[in-house]
Amino acid sequence: MSIDLVRSVYDAVTDWTDRIDDMDDADDPAEGSVTMVDAEQFRAVLGQFATGVTVVTLPGDPPHGITVSAFASLSMDPPLVLISLDHDTDAHRRLADGDDDGFAVNILARDQREVGEFFAGMTDDGDPLAEATDAPATGAPVFDDDLAYVDCSVYDSFEAGDHTVYVGKVEAAELLNPEAEALTYHRGEWGTTAETTDDA
Repeated sequence: MSIDLVRSVYDAVTDWTDRIDDMDDADDPAEGSVTMVDAEQFRAVLGQFATGVTVVTLPGDPPHGITVSAFASLSMDPPLVLISLDHDTDAHRRLADGDDDGFAVNILARDQREVGEFFAGMTDDGDPLAEATDAPATGAPVFDDDLAYVDCSVYDSFEAGDHTVYVGKVEAAELLNPEAEALTYHRGEWGTTAETTDDA
């Protein structure tokens, strides 16, 4: 074995062990490092960001819904959206276990505050699923009073902390009431795109 080859192997092994040491150091908080942000402060800061309100529905037996504000468009080609679900929710469990392979995102109008509250577990009055129709691709429940909806197959997913981000490929989309005002959520209050109100 030539000396040059030995040196090359030695250099490669040394570089690899140095990288491992760097990774181990990164796992241990350095003395004097910045402490993690306080959870309540973090929640308060994020509450300053006004969002729309959606209900994500699953088509299984029985059908299921959950109020979600972590929803965004992701790609136009192919058409992709994303939602983020807490690991402690039934919706996450059903998607993670493969009980459902698709979902609909119902974009709520101002007059659908009670729908948002129901699927957020804030009330148990009535059941909006009883009057829902089926989305054309997945069969997930859709509400007639929605502003619009997207009907998605699961395209991809990845865990991020205590949530999983699900990427949906949009198989169908429809405007239902495009002239209506949107339901919003800001600083812990329901509102609209026009103004924040307690009786949206």
